[in-house]
Amino acid sequence: MENTLTASLVDTNILVYANNRDSSHHVVSKKLIEDALNGNIEAVLSIQNLTELYAIITDKKRVEHPLSCDKAKRIIELYVINDNISIIHPSYQTPYTITKLIEKYKPVGQSIFDYLLVATMFDNNITQIYTNNTKHFEHFEFLEVINPFSGK
Repeated sequence: MENTLTASLVDTNILVYANNRDSSHHVVSKKLIEDALNGNIEAVLSIQNLTELYAIITDKKRVEHPLSCDKAKRIIELYVINDNISIIHPSYQTPYTITKLIEKYKPVGQSIFDYLLVATMFDNNITQIYTNNTKHFEHFEFLEVINPFSGK
């Protein structure tokens, strides 16, 4: 029987909640991340997710109890060295992909960073995303958007 499971990208907000005990989404996010780290679900992260995670969890304006640079670096290393989580990167094709997405959807402002993530996912054949920001991704027809907090 062929394995029909596909890897799912874990969005930055899930990573932040999992590493922020002050978040109301901490328990669910931590479980999702533990499942990924243990190989119970097939998950990927992008280099963009890891840099966004670092930027958020070390910023006192973004989290109540920011982490030190060393602690944040160790968290990123945990994901990078784990054999059960793959790290995806933009490819040589990604600039072309993002321009096609821009042409089709006409994003403005900061939303371009979601488009970079989606282009990276597309170019790495990733069609599912775990996120709390479902509205940022629902209009991409090729993506299955999963909100782990919705109870569905």
